[in-house]
Amino acid sequence: MLRPVVSRVSESDDSVDYYYVDVDQTPELAERFGIFSIPTLILFKAGAEVNRSVGFIPEDQVRAFAHQ
Repeated sequence: MLRPVVSRVSESDDSVDYYYVDVDQTPELAERFGIFSIPTLILFKAGAEVNRSVGFIPEDQVRAFAHQ
C-alpha cells in the first residue's frame, strides 16, 4: 500500500535515491536492519540510519521524511 506512494514521490524527486527491498526474499536484510513490521521506511545519510518510519504514511509525509 505504501509502495505506490513512494513510487510517485521518487518519480518527482531525483535528489534522493529510493530503494525497495522484499524482506520475504531477503530476510537477512530485515534482520540486519531490525525490520519487524511492514512497511518500514529507513532514511540513510552518509551510510548511517538517521530516521525510521513504520506503517503507512501519506505522500506529503513521505516527501518530508525523505528530506529531513
